Amino acid sequence: MNKIRILLIVCFMLFPFLSFSQDFVESKISGSEINEIYTSVYNAKNKKEKTALTELLAEKFIEKEQYSEAEDIYKDLLGANPSKKKRFEYYLKIGDIAVLEKNYALALDYYGKAKSLYKKNVMVNSKMGDVFLMSNLYNLAERSFLEVLSVDKNYRYAKKRLGDTYFQRGLYSKALSYYEQINNAEDDKELIINMVASYRNISETDKALALVREYLSKNNAAEIFFLSGLLHSDKKNYDLAEEDFLMSIKLDENNFTPSIYLASIYYDAGKYKQAKFYADKAYLLNSSYAATDLLNAKISYKMKRIYDARRYAHNAFIKAKTPFMKERAQQLIAYLQEIK
Repeated sequence: MNKIRILLIVCFMLFPFLSFSQDFVESKISGSEINEIYTSVYNAKNKKEKTALTELLAEKFIEKEQYSEAEDIYKDLLGANPSKKKRFEYYLKIGDIAVLEKNYALALDYYGKAKSLYKKNVMVNSKMGDVFLMSNLYNLAERSFLEVLSVDKNYRYAKKRLGDTYFQRGLYSKALSYYEQINNAEDDKELIINMVASYRNISETDKALALVREYLSKNNAAEIFFLSGLLHSDKKNYDLAEEDFLMSIKLDENNFTPSIYLASIYYDAGKYKQAKFYADKAYLLNSSYAATDLLNAKISYKMKRIYDARRYAHNAFIKAKTPFMKERAQQLIAYLQEIK
């Protein structure tokens, strides 16, 4: 019989307050660290120490992405009649595991059980808000985060996530009303990206540029340089946009988006060889994007490569996912067919 299983069985016989399920006993055990924790559980001096080690064991299973084993442990811990505080903790843990497995209904079930113990707890309400947001249930997400702020008006996470809720709904001014309340926003790249996008969508380009300049004065980030390039393009400062897109590519060569924008700048400037270079680079990184084929078709036409232009235009029509893109591709196909 497996040594670990023997340890488990003896441990359960000696400590009946932790009656682990048979499925858990039979679960796959891997990793020397986990084996050491099992041994420590067996040698624990008292219930408190054994419970703490068992909780550690569950965390190690989560680290190894063995979620069902961790969930079984927490369920067995719940069956040992823990304190109200511990029950709250275990409900949250099982909910967190369900989120990792994208089982949002189960997550909400266990978060709901935790909330029934501490209705005003900001952590559980934030977690429920996150699940609602991931499920595109924006009204419920909004309600959860507002409930958190009613308890703690300065709770940073709730402000950010409430802003994210409005951002995802396209309510950019409302999103900014919460984002702008957050202290040290310049240290949070994800927040900066959403704020810049929000300012850009409400035509506050100067505010967006000020934000990216502040961030880039302290950090280098491909995404922020790309956003800066977009903003300079909006203001028709194409030389500055070119610099930003090139820096974005330098920092992340596997991101095709700045390459396609840079190719567009060169195309508009009549620099077709440079445009072709970056359009090809973008195509190698993401060949499924219809706009890349469409741009390649236009560049090929300007370089008098009509056969290539027709091929790219046809590919763009096939890959197009919107009526607008299909229409543009179809128009180009018709135009190219008339060329002899």
